[in-house]
Amino acid sequence: MRRLGWGQALLVGLVLLVLAAALRAAWVGRQAARPEAPEEPQRPPGPLAGMVIVVDPGHGGWDPGAVVDGVKEKELTLQVALLLKEMLEERDAKVILTRSDDSHFSRTVREDLKQRVAMAAEHRADIYLSLHANKDRCNCWGAQTFYQKGGRPEGKILAMAIQNRLRALTETTRYALPGDYFVLRTSQMPATIVEMGFLSNRAERERLQQPEYQRTVARAIAEGVEDYRKQIAEQPGVVPENPADPSPGR
Repeated sequence: MRRLGWGQALLVGLVLLVLAAALRAAWVGRQAARPEAPEEPQRPPGPLAGMVIVVDPGHGGWDPGAVVDGVKEKELTLQVALLLKEMLEERDAKVILTRSDDSHFSRTVREDLKQRVAMAAEHRADIYLSLHANKDRCNCWGAQTFYQKGGRPEGKILAMAIQNRLRALTETTRYALPGDYFVLRTSQMPATIVEMGFLSNRAERERLQQPEYQRTVARAIAEGVEDYRKQIAEQPGVVPENPADPSPGR
């Protein structure tokens, strides 16, 4: 095979370099001409963005709460609390559960409650939601919220907002009521107790065990919290009229 002379080899090398440069320039040009992929639009903040919410599934551990036909309050409150946490986080709230399993804080009820309230204060929560299920000797039924009697108006607004959603999404005909409960009385932030229904009522006890109904209750609470935030933002200090309040003439 004939060998290339020095000059010919140099010429071939230069040609190859020119071709390589031309190919690279063409590739860069095509890349530059290619339209840039549009950036995905940022999702606007959710309606509860910036809020810190403590969700307290009542009872737990050694304390089962109300028990009827083997159905334990502590299990129902935790099941709904986990669903509620998910729904509140979807709305961009920061959610702290006082418990995420079958546990307790202390061997006495009072000390247990103290530590739950202390957890809410430690996290500087904006609101405190305490979940429970009721029990009575009557055949009572219906979910109901409670706020501290003589307490801060925001607590009443919160309880009423959630109760209104419970009335819209479940069969309850009850209204929010004032009460004097330890977690409401000692909380440093607006707080409400949500009694999700009566275990002593057979039909309601069965509903409270159904995952779909639990989601409905959780949704009502989450939407009620949305309504509460909107209310205090648009009309600060204004407490809506509660049909359960006694009339001035009484």
